Amino acid sequence: MQKKKWFISYVVKQDAQEPKTMHAFIEGVDVEQELEKHIFEIKDLMGLETEEITVISVSLV
Repeated sequence: MQKKKWFISYVVKQDAQEPKTMHAFIEGVDVEQELEKHIFEIKDLMGLETEEITVISVSLV
């Protein structure tokens, strides 16, 4: 299988803060698996527990 690259846009909404739109490139064989992995990494890095992350778009690059 060949690795593919996707451009993703998503919104992070924390309790008392304004929603933030974020963008990233992810690479892998399975977009769903890589997207889930990326979202969990973001949650850990930002120290979020009760946030809401909404994926806006996923585009193959």
